[in-house]
Amino acid sequence: MREDIEDKLRILGSLSVFDTTGIPRPLNLGYNRYKNFIYPAVGFKGKICNLFKVLQTNRCQYNCYYCVNRCGRDTHRLSFKPHELAQLFLHFYKKRWVEGLFLSSGIFPNPNTAQESMFQTIKLVREAGFKGYIHTVILPGVDDRLIAELGKLSDRLSLNLEAPNEQYLSLLSPEKSFHDELMGGLKKINYLYRKNLFKGSISTQLVVGGGAETDRDVLSLSQFLYDKFSISRIYYSGFIPVRDTPFENKLPCLPLREVRLYQADFLLRSYGFKYEELIFDKEGNLFIDEDPKLVWAKHHLELFPIEVNSASMEELLRVPGIGKISAKRIVSCRKDNRLIRLEDLKKLGVVVNRARNFITLAGKMFPYKCKIYSSPRKETQLLLWEEI
Repeated sequence: MREDIEDKLRILGSLSVFDTTGIPRPLNLGYNRYKNFIYPAVGFKGKICNLFKVLQTNRCQYNCYYCVNRCGRDTHRLSFKPHELAQLFLHFYKKRWVEGLFLSSGIFPNPNTAQESMFQTIKLVREAGFKGYIHTVILPGVDDRLIAELGKLSDRLSLNLEAPNEQYLSLLSPEKSFHDELMGGLKKINYLYRKNLFKGSISTQLVVGGGAETDRDVLSLSQFLYDKFSISRIYYSGFIPVRDTPFENKLPCLPLREVRLYQADFLLRSYGFKYEELIFDKEGNLFIDEDPKLVWAKHHLELFPIEVNSASMEELLRVPGIGKISAKRIVSCRKDNRLIRLEDLKKLGVVVNRARNFITLAGKMFPYKCKIYSSPRKETQLLLWEEI
């Protein structure tokens, strides 16, 4: 590989980490020299999909206060030509080191020119016969035509909203328009989806902890997006201070805050909860020391305990420690076998130490008087498997 191409890959691959595709797992590959751009994204049930994750360029016209690529930052600027990046991806795909492509970019000299370069890259990859997964980031302010063309070639389109509203966006990226450029672009993608002109999925990303937004602000927007748009996932990217930016001395977002937001998001997206049911502290944030589902259950003890052998799917999903997978197993198993022991639930994937205070088995309770607590590591594991 040419030295200049290697430099581009090393730098533009490492910078792509600021676009979130899920909760990453540690990279443990035999080709660790390429770990800057091979990204092990976590999918359904913890399945790993290695993505070739890179920026087309780190040149940018915007001066966002938190961003590593802000135009006012003194850093080395590089760009891939479409044919260079397409050939690189295909090279690593043929080696079976990656299974899909995640492509983003800085915005230079303007949104349409930057997006056109991305389009040409993806077009070359598809014309070479690649039929696998491509996730394309749509840049703010791009013409409808380009969005439509990229929709034909992509399995997922995303446009990063960054903040929950105009007020908070002005604290992060004052040159961008929340309603016109960001929400407007997301509406265009949603229009293509509803008209069946784009058959993939849609996602967005919010930066958490960079401004003064609360979890209440963030999750209120999340509920709106899930209700009104065809959004499949919302990603929450914890703020990390970057040298030579106006926010370099701000404290980073607590990793556990990200976890709590994802757990609350799962409740909204997959567990039948509504935003109004979430419990926040007096500052408007989720409780850090307990997961949102457990907090809700403790505030609604009048609904518990429930009998596992007769509860509906909706009731089971409200129990801490019972997730979608284990709830389905319970419903299936109890058709032929009455569940009478905690060990029966454990075999079905239930986190029994969370669930036992909220259930009965054949009328019997199994109270656990110690404080229900999980370490951050266990919380993250639960998050990855969506078993909350």
